[in-house]
Amino acid sequence: MPIVWRDAFSIGYKQIDLDHRHLLDLINVVEAALTSEHALSKLLNAIDDLMEYTRRHFTFEERLMADAVYPHFERHKAGHLELIEQLKQAAAPIKVLAAGEAQMTSAVPEAARDALVALLRHWLVDHIIKEDMQLKPFL
Repeated sequence: MPIVWRDAFSIGYKQIDLDHRHLLDLINVVEAALTSEHALSKLLNAIDDLMEYTRRHFTFEERLMADAVYPHFERHKAGHLELIEQLKQAAAPIKVLAAGEAQMTSAVPEAARDALVALLRHWLVDHIIKEDMQLKPFL
């Protein structure tokens, strides 16, 4: 079931909220490609799109935090690096499959599928609500 944007996700800064909505859409695309029969190439493209957009968003957000002299900047930035690394690790088994003979998402082991879906859901909701909401008073 796709994640639906809720007002509770809004931090009240237009570009960040737009980015978060787009990240949510990208997460839903990855999850849809992962949980139904699709070509592994489609899933890998969706993961790559998510990674690329996430990096751009984190760069933008970090620039805002630096400009606002956000007191938890270093911790927040470290969290961004950790999230990117977790996504890389969760995607690694899928990339290995795609480099071999596997062509379809049905070849992705259930444990790898569940780990990626759980990470994406936790990442978006938890990071926005627990971390990004702390930026609100500084923006």
